[in-house]
Amino acid sequence: FTKPDHPLSQQDLFRFHRYTYQNTDFDLGAPGNLAGGPFGTPDRWKAGPGEKEVAGNWERAIGLYRTSDTYVVQSKEGAALGAVLWYGPSSALATVFTPFLVGLSEIPPSFRSGHHSFFSRQSAFWAVCYVHNVMNLKWSYMIKDVSRRQTELESASVALTVAMEEEYKLNQEFELVNKAYLGNVESIVASLWSLSDELIFKYADGFVNEQGDMSQMVGYPAWWLEAVGFRDGPPPPPTKPKCCQPPKNPNPAESFHQGASGLLRGRDSNDNAFF
Repeated sequence: FTKPDHPLSQQDLFRFHRYTYQNTDFDLGAPGNLAGGPFGTPDRWKAGPGEKEVAGNWERAIGLYRTSDTYVVQSKEGAALGAVLWYGPSSALATVFTPFLVGLSEIPPSFRSGHHSFFSRQSAFWAVCYVHNVMNLKWSYMIKDVSRRQTELESASVALTVAMEEEYKLNQEFELVNKAYLGNVESIVASLWSLSDELIFKYADGFVNEQGDMSQMVGYPAWWLEAVGFRDGPPPPPTKPKCCQPPKNPNPAESFHQGASGLLRGRDSNDNAFF
C-alpha cells in the first residue's frame, strides 16, 4: 500500500472528487488548451451529432459535470454520534459537501427533493447545478470565487462536527446537535443560491465588477486571441468621425446659403438645376 505524506482529512477527499488533472499535461482547463475555451472550462459535453462526424474522445475527469451526487463517509471508532455522511448533490466541482448524521430527525426538504427533469429553487441539487452552469461563462475567474465559498462552508461544517461531538459527549443533548446540523444544511443551500447571483453580478457582460472598481475590462487571454486569429480581424473603427460635427456658423442666412449650395449637383443646357 501507499503511505500518505500526512494523514488525510475530509477536505483532501473532497478535493480528490474535484480533480480535472490540474497541473498535469492532461489538465482540462489549462491555458492553451483550446478545447476548454478562452476561460478554461474542464467540462466536455456528452457526445452529440458532431461526434458522429468526427471520431475521437475527450479525457474523462474525476470531477464531472453530469454527476447526480458524490459522498464521503467519515467513521471513527468510539465516536459518540457515530459516522458522518458528507453528501454533495450534483457535480463535485460546484457542490458543497454537507454533513449528515444517521440519527437526525429528518432529511431537510432541500435534500430530499429535486429531479433532473424539473427545476426547483427549493432543491439543493439545482442550487449546485445552477452555480456550475453559471461558472461556464467565465470558468477561470469564477472557479476562484466558488472554491473560496466551498472552503468557507466546508471548513465551518468540519468545525461544527467536532464541536457537536464534544457537546454531545458532555451533555447527551441530541436535540441541540440535531438543530445545529439541520440549520447548517439550510445555511449552505441559501449560500449556494446567493453565490450564483453574486457570480452573475460580478462577471456580467464580460466585465469584472467589484465594489469600488466596477466594469473592469479583462477581455480574452492572449494565447486564445492568437489561436483564433484575432490579428486577422478587421481594422479598428476610426477614432475621429468624419461626420456629425459640422462647423458652427452664427449667421443663419449664411448657413442656409451654404447648405443649399452643398445640395447643388449640376445644371443642364436649359439652366435646370439638379440636386
